[in-house]
Amino acid sequence: MKRLSRTCDDGGSVVVEAVFVIPAAMMIILFAVQACLWAHASAVVQSAAAEGEQAATVLGGTPDQGVSRAEAVLQSEAASAVVDPSVQVKVLSDGNVDVTVAGRASSILPFLHLPVSAQRRASVSEFRSNG
Repeated sequence: MKRLSRTCDDGGSVVVEAVFVIPAAMMIILFAVQACLWAHASAVVQSAAAEGEQAATVLGGTPDQGVSRAEAVLQSEAASAVVDPSVQVKVLSDGNVDVTVAGRASSILPFLHLPVSAQRRASVSEFRSNG
C-alpha cells in the first residue's frame, strides 16, 4: 500500500501567525487601557473645574480660592492621572467667573500625548436686599 504524502506542508504556520496576531492584540489592549486613562483624567479635570467654580462663585469666594480648590482636587484625585495640570480662574466683566483646568492624560504609549481640559462658567453669588 502506498502511503499518502502531504502536498502542502503547514509546518511553522502557527508561529508565523502568532508573530502577527500577538503584537496586534497587545496594541489593541494598550490602546484600550490608554483610552481608559484618558477618560479617567478627563473626569478628574471636569471635577476639579466644578469644584473650582463652586469655590470661586460662593458668597465671599475669590478667584484664588477657586484656584486653590481646583488644585487640591487635582492633587488628591489625580496625582498621576493628569500630567502638567494648570488652573486658571478669571472674573469676567459681566459678573461671571470662568474656570479652566487643562493638562495631559498620563500615557503608557510614549508617542501618544492626549490633552484633557474642562471649562466652567458661572455667575458670582451675591446677597441683595429688597429695598
